[in-house]
Formats: sequence, C-alpha cells, structure tokens
Amino acid sequence: MRTQFVRRTAAAFAGVALAAAGLGVAGALQANAATTQQVAATTPAVAKSITIKSDKATAKAWAKVSFTGKTSGIAANTVVQVQRLENGKWVNFPATTKVTGRATYSVWVQSGRVGVNKFRVVAAKTASAPVSVTITK
Repeated sequence: MRTQFVRRTAAAFAGVALAAAGLGVAGALQANAATTQQVAATTPAVAKSITIKSDKATAKAWAKVSFTGKTSGIAANTVVQVQRLENGKWVNFPATTKVTGRATYSVWVQSGRVGVNKFRVVAAKTASAPVSVTITK
C-alpha cells in the first residue's frame, strides 16, 4: 500500500514538473496555433464545383443546344471547356466560354452526330456531371 502511494505521489510530482517545464513550450505552440488559425480563417477553402443544364433534351442535327450552369470556388474569367463522350473517352468539343463575375457560364454547341450525345463541362480541373442530348435527323 505504501509503495502505491509513493509511486502515485512521484508520478504526480513528475507530471507537475513536466507541465511547469513545458508551459513555455506549450505557450509558444498555442501562440503558433492561433496564428495558423487566423490565416486559415482569412482564406476559407471553398470546394470547386460546376453544374451543367441543357435547354433541350432532344434537338435536330446541327441545331443550337445551349448549356448553362453555376460554379463554386472557380475564379471569374476561368475558361469553361465543353467535352463530349466519344468511345468511352471525354474529348474536348470545339466550344468554350468563361466564368462570369456572378460565377455562372453560358455556351452553345451544334452536333451532327445522330443519337444520344453526352456532354459535360470542365473548368479549373473540375468536371460537371454529364448531360444527355438526343440528336435526330
């Protein structure tokens, strides 16, 4: 019983001594953490995202199809590239625009490829979900 008391007392004194010695280090760490938190608070990390919406689900060959969408975390004037799914790969389509100051974009395409065409947009290494447009003769 006495040895347990001695061990506990020694452990308590050792803990207090370490805490007192580490107080200067801990204070410095806390000051550093406060500085880091201030920097993080001034530059919030916004997840990048982009949406796409088609004005038509079906269109005649070579008719204009408009795509519009909103962005988040993507700077104004960033290029928005339209892509089409061809043979299982996303290929750049000859249509681009830029993100507006209101974090939106608008672009149109014309396709002569009859059938279901899947399109998406890419900006700042961020891709939208695909949208399907059926092209008829």
